[in-house]
Amino acid sequence: MLCAVPPATVERWQTGREPLPWMAYQLLMLRTLGRVPDHLGPWGGWRFVEERFVPPDGEFKHAPNIYELEFIEHYRLDRALCEKQADLIESLQRQLAFYKRQCGLEARVGLMVANLFGG
Repeated sequence: MLCAVPPATVERWQTGREPLPWMAYQLLMLRTLGRVPDHLGPWGGWRFVEERFVPPDGEFKHAPNIYELEFIEHYRLDRALCEKQADLIESLQRQLAFYKRQCGLEARVGLMVANLFGG
């Protein structure tokens, strides 16, 4: 049951006794053609090909599987977390380089002071 309606309703649509609702028509078009109509917002022009959701100008091999669509939000959150972690690692590497330079400078100054005062 694609449109979640009883068979009698489908029969009335087919015979013309009852007009086909616009959204039911769009859903049936999506199901038969496998393509989201262009006027349906940001998903317009996308199409289903062999259980993949292909963007209008995209390639089939890079299209997500329809089962992966459930996890898009998780992918976005994971990407944001990875970017945050990369920024933190970069910051820590800069701090490490600074402290290494600082330790080298302090060691040289300590040697100079020790030599100056006969230590």
